[in-house]
Amino acid sequence: MSAYLGTASRTSGAATAVAVAAQGSASGVVTTPSRAGIDASGLPRWREAGCEPATRTSGEIEMIRAAGAVARAAVDAALRAAVPGATTQSLDAVVEGVIAAARGESAARGFRREDGATYPAASVIAVNDRLVHALPTAEPLRDGDVVTVDVAVRLRGWHADCAASAVVGQGTADGHALADAASAMLRAAMGVIAPGTRWSDVAATMQDVAQSRGVGVVTDVAGHGIGRELHEAPEAPCAIVRSLRERSDFTLRPGMVLAVEPTIALRPDGDGGCVDADGCARPVALAASLDGWTLRVASGLPGCYAEETVAVTRTGCESLTARTPTRIHA
Repeated sequence: MSAYLGTASRTSGAATAVAVAAQGSASGVVTTPSRAGIDASGLPRWREAGCEPATRTSGEIEMIRAAGAVARAAVDAALRAAVPGATTQSLDAVVEGVIAAARGESAARGFRREDGATYPAASVIAVNDRLVHALPTAEPLRDGDVVTVDVAVRLRGWHADCAASAVVGQGTADGHALADAASAMLRAAMGVIAPGTRWSDVAATMQDVAQSRGVGVVTDVAGHGIGRELHEAPEAPCAIVRSLRERSDFTLRPGMVLAVEPTIALRPDGDGGCVDADGCARPVALAASLDGWTLRVASGLPGCYAEETVAVTRTGCESLTARTPTRIHA
């Protein structure tokens, strides 16, 4: 479940009007690329709060890995159930069953926003343009839908977070290419995560993959530290944004645990490309929905994402949410 860095006002309740971006736009579109991760003081939020990224002991990392195994099992089970005619509410019930069987808890259900609203489902399930913090619905899935199942688990006081995407039924070449691009960005990130590496280098690696695949990057959400809490310091964007370059970059250290989460969408023709003249990601604009949680891709084009909880090792990194142990030496 990504850390939301945008400034859109999102109020709950189906009867509310579409939330309006903080700049006063009446469109409900989030257009805040220069403000991702920055509060009103102009400083990164986690540093303004005096938070620094934690480093975990080997025993603590094993506890996170145990939570990660449950999260991965839930994601895989839900994606197997993502067939034409199924609903994302039925997929959410699958997730809830897997977590309950492991005596864990959903870390998404009851997740509290700054405005006090609490997330009501066990998982976040994105479909096509319903991309960020998407509530499960009763709408049946159709052949070609791009589905992302995102599961955060709390087990014995420790958290893990993972997500994967798939195309329902046969699908289209564009849908399969989109899901593959998110996975490729995640693999590329894990190939460069290592002690001493600056996060901006990891973000640039993911951005390069997005550019080569012709997809846009969502910069109003980011990966994050994870451990005792679902969202901990630092914020870990999946592309170069100005706040990262100017204020919030950090150096990876052994024992850090991060949820790495590239979030992307197809780009409209003639949108100017993935990267601006300054080398920063050109953001995919988001629009708020009436359910008070879901943020849509404003263009209406599909998006998706991939996520792993990753521990920095002495020589590289290791996924704590992989189906099989995955250790990468940089």
